[in-house]
Amino acid sequence: MEKCIYFFCLEYQRILVDKKMKLSLKIVLAWAIIILLYLLSIKIFSSTTIPISGYINQSIQTLLFVISIFILFKEPNKKNKYIFLNFTIYFSLSFLSFLYNFVGKSILTDEKYSRHLFFQYLSIAYILILSIAVLYLVIDLIFRDYKIYQKYIASIIIVLGFVGYFYYPILNNPLYLYSTEDIKQFKTIDAYVSTNKEISNPVELANRVTLQSWKNGNAVGDLYPEENLRRIEWLFQYLEGDNYKILLWKPIYINCMMMDALLVGFILLFFGYQYKKDPPQGAYVDKIMFLILLLQSMDILHNWGFIKSVEYGSFTELFIVGQYITIFAELMMILFFSLRLRFITSVQGEFYETELAANPHQISRWRDWVDNLVLSQFFNYKVFNGRLFQKSTGK
Repeated sequence: MEKCIYFFCLEYQRILVDKKMKLSLKIVLAWAIIILLYLLSIKIFSSTTIPISGYINQSIQTLLFVISIFILFKEPNKKNKYIFLNFTIYFSLSFLSFLYNFVGKSILTDEKYSRHLFFQYLSIAYILILSIAVLYLVIDLIFRDYKIYQKYIASIIIVLGFVGYFYYPILNNPLYLYSTEDIKQFKTIDAYVSTNKEISNPVELANRVTLQSWKNGNAVGDLYPEENLRRIEWLFQYLEGDNYKILLWKPIYINCMMMDALLVGFILLFFGYQYKKDPPQGAYVDKIMFLILLLQSMDILHNWGFIKSVEYGSFTELFIVGQYITIFAELMMILFFSLRLRFITSVQGEFYETELAANPHQISRWRDWVDNLVLSQFFNYKVFNGRLFQKSTGK
């Protein structure tokens, strides 16, 4: 009898491993099909050449999309389904990133500003969807007893309020970036220098050209001589090559930086509440939030570097290096999304998540291997074991 039970357990374990292998194979196969279709499209249609880091970044995001889809369908806790639905929508934007490479080359070729508008609104879409995903998770943690639609309403209203505040000029005028004071004044000196190539310094240019002050796309008056010289000295450095693109995209990057800072604040609120109350939550969710914190912090540095740059080429090289750090964080996100999927498809994980949904106040928070590592390496285990990172007992 004991032998029968032993062999039954071995066979059951083999079946579970086999199921996980099949699940992994499905994920890899789905992802491979997407990448192959993309590579085939590049061969068939004209597209913009982007750095290798860009292709890797887009590919990782599509893999996260595929994993999120599987988590969405396998998730035993209905409330957590919506958390990963938000991430699924966010990572689906990677397909629009793929499409952007063909804009102006194979599609929308007759539209002069097609690439400008596509990138502009794609940037807003990325920060909008991610903000809703993060804020929903924060509200879900703090106001666990709220209904799902209430959490969505609160998340969407707050995010739309900030997005509307920061991006209203762009949403109101699609070509707003071409009507900023920086660009209007730049166009004035660029046009003059183009027809008077003998001008070699900003002082000489300031003696011949008087810039105007602009508001809402309209000229409101000439600058005083001192201010005129100061502005020309500053704008003169952007005349070379593609440096003007920094002036053009500066408002977008400033707004993205402000939204990133807002997200960092909400994520810190998430961890602050978690430390204070230590509520039970889905396995690996806090690790995913930490990686988003890292990604948005890196994004703030990227945006700050962009608006403070003068040479567009130098910034591009610096951005590529920084993007590899982002890629590392995204690879770690793949790890924890995969661990989440493996956990919820296990017997132990399914039981824990089901109990968490039914009796959240009767179950302690799951402690994973990362928690154990942090406890053993950085904290006094005896002090924190009774308060934080308590492993579920399945009460």
